[in-house]
Amino acid sequence: MLLLLAVPAASQPQSLGERETLAAARLSVQELRRILEVIEESAYDTPDSWTKELRARRVDLGAGPGLVLQGTTLLCGGTGNCQLFIFRKVNDQWVSLFGRDQAPLAESFGFGPGVTHGVKDLTLATNSSAQPTQRVTYKFDGQIYRSTP
Repeated sequence: MLLLLAVPAASQPQSLGERETLAAARLSVQELRRILEVIEESAYDTPDSWTKELRARRVDLGAGPGLVLQGTTLLCGGTGNCQLFIFRKVNDQWVSLFGRDQAPLAESFGFGPGVTHGVKDLTLATNSSAQPTQRVTYKFDGQIYRSTP
């Protein structure tokens, strides 16, 4: 007799590709302006053009729509980690899931399989070149993502 157990799959590491532009995310002018205001506060540098620097993808966060934005050049380090910004839509407004803190650096990201307070957990993978890839999981505390020990 064969017994199969349903085990939630770990999220597959993802990063954003060249075709995932801010224009492709289909944001209104007002939405984009508000998002960029928040990003300017939490980015560690300011590019000449945000539309050239950032890639974007709409995602399902479980409790509603989300948006992932990732730096491509200026907001990246030498080991391939780039700043990653996560937003969720609340009452027709895009709200940063990292608050006003500086957005983390990551080589790749994945959502789920866990869900906390209705929002999918986020796992970031970082590369430090000298050590194996490190993973940090963030859980939604009802307001923002917080890293778990």
